[in-house]
Amino acid sequence: MTKLLTPPRPDAETRVDDPPFRRPPRRKSLRPRLAQASLALPALIVIVPLLVIIIMQGANLVTHAENLLRPGSEDIFVGWDNFTRALSDPTLLGSIRVTLVYVVAAVAIELVLGVSIALALHGRIPGKGVLRALILIPMVLTPVVAGLMWRLLMDPTSGFINWFLDTVGIGGHAFLADPATALAAVILVEVWQNTPFVVIIVLAGLESLDPSPFEAAQLDGAGGFRLLWNVTLPMLAPVLSIVVLLRVIDAVKTFAIVNTMTKGGPGTSTLAISNYVYRLGFETFDIGYATTVGALVSLVVLVVLFPTATRLMGLRIWKARR
Repeated sequence: MTKLLTPPRPDAETRVDDPPFRRPPRRKSLRPRLAQASLALPALIVIVPLLVIIIMQGANLVTHAENLLRPGSEDIFVGWDNFTRALSDPTLLGSIRVTLVYVVAAVAIELVLGVSIALALHGRIPGKGVLRALILIPMVLTPVVAGLMWRLLMDPTSGFINWFLDTVGIGGHAFLADPATALAAVILVEVWQNTPFVVIIVLAGLESLDPSPFEAAQLDGAGGFRLLWNVTLPMLAPVLSIVVLLRVIDAVKTFAIVNTMTKGGPGTSTLAISNYVYRLGFETFDIGYATTVGALVSLVVLVVLFPTATRLMGLRIWKARR
């Protein structure tokens, strides 16, 4: 006869409602931690001492009224006067406004154009390899070369753009000499040069996406704009977030394009923060105040962008470990 198997009766010491036995988590070995620390040690040896020197020298400059045109001014202690001056400086407030407009407009246009071009190049079009190579040309140029080239193109007397506008009957215009159009012209050059960066990153993100969600959405009848809005862009969200973060950081510290095209003019209509700090330090030689403005801007950018960058990088690492 076959014996029926019955579950064992619980002992007096073991109750049915006791939680299952779990092993205590293993402690990580010390050797992997030492190996990770050894990889960061060479960079720390170089970066940390330089960072300490920069902070100490900066703290000394922002609390003194050093001006290279006034000998002995480096010994004049002013305390918080440089910070008080910065908070009430109308030129600084204007440069902050210009920088915000520059960053928001440039990054938004670059993101829209970059995603659109990447989606077009991701499809099946003739000559896709040649188009990819041509799109990279603006990014290869340095900002100084790009700024000088576009300055010549927009020249009101001999520039190609004004010649073309005269030819078609619109009429030429001194774009860089008019406060109403100078900032837009600089933003145009920024977009022209840095949109290829967005195209490269977004295109790489598109080629790494899992095709299964697209196939499932197409089986459900989704296509065209619905497929783009509901599937492609949500899956590209981590990539787009990193692209926006990198472009914002790069646009905030813009200098060469503005300096080569307008030098912050006419007036202060295109004066970005980096150009204002340069003007203070290397044209008026007010080193103490220039260091104060630079420190304030760096601190604000760090406070605003560092939590966002930390969260994005942590999100990417967490998704990679899943």
